Amino acid sequence: MEFKHTKKIQIRFGDIDLMGHANNGVQLSYLDLARMEYFQKVYGEVIDWKDAALIVAHLDIDYLSPIFLNDKIEVHTKIYKIGNKSVSLHQNIVDCKTGEIKTKTSQVMVAFSPKLGESIKVPETLKIRIREFEGKILA
Repeated sequence: MEFKHTKKIQIRFGDIDLMGHANNGVQLSYLDLARMEYFQKVYGEVIDWKDAALIVAHLDIDYLSPIFLNDKIEVHTKIYKIGNKSVSLHQNIVDCKTGEIKTKTSQVMVAFSPKLGESIKVPETLKIRIREFEGKILA
């Protein structure tokens, strides 16, 4: 599987827990940063999330190997499926030097209207831009 979006992550001292590795909750924030950058790059402009948002509805995560303070890591993001009201994506946290996958995820994000308080269809413009960026995607 080819990932076309990569976000380098700077590990901060405060990210490290008593076990000496990046806390699992902190790793979720790494994924958040990469997702935000992914959508801004794909959409081509700053997205106004007050009108419509994509929210994480389901997350499967495997912590395969610890991430330490001096590791050089990046998050790889790929949308592989677009539904009527959702998108499915993979994100991996990867060691930049070795290519080892440290954390592997599969996620479903649902289009949501904060104003209506309910799910909505994924905007057509976003679908088009994702397909242009990713190439072939499951429908």
